[in-house]
Amino acid sequence: MTLDSSGLKFTPEAIRRPYEAVRVKLAHYREATGVDSARYEYRYTLIDVASYKAGPQDGGVPDTAPPGGDGCQGTASVVCLGEDIPLRSLPYDLELTDTTAPVPVEVDGDGVLSAIYVSPVGVESC
Repeated sequence: MTLDSSGLKFTPEAIRRPYEAVRVKLAHYREATGVDSARYEYRYTLIDVASYKAGPQDGGVPDTAPPGGDGCQGTASVVCLGEDIPLRSLPYDLELTDTTAPVPVEVDGDGVLSAIYVSPVGVESC
């Protein structure tokens, strides 16, 4: 299971394909403070969490695209199994000054399958 700018994608290996749909959580977080280009520090607040079923066939899961950044605040989206991901597990030291494209990020935590960060719309002027 991966997450990209268009949403969740379910493409398991043939030897690991489940027999029925897998329930996952998709959480979206917005930066609580704008990008601080001098320190590269990020803090987040939860926007929403929703459960989705994916599989067992390959394909995308409708209505799961991550929200875009807003002004000087980007968003992080995480797909996971099980418990919610604590805020302290989200990436806080990103260095994304040269990109406005969504990028995969590392999120610590049990059950994390994929995560993506979407830069703010106005990152050049932040």
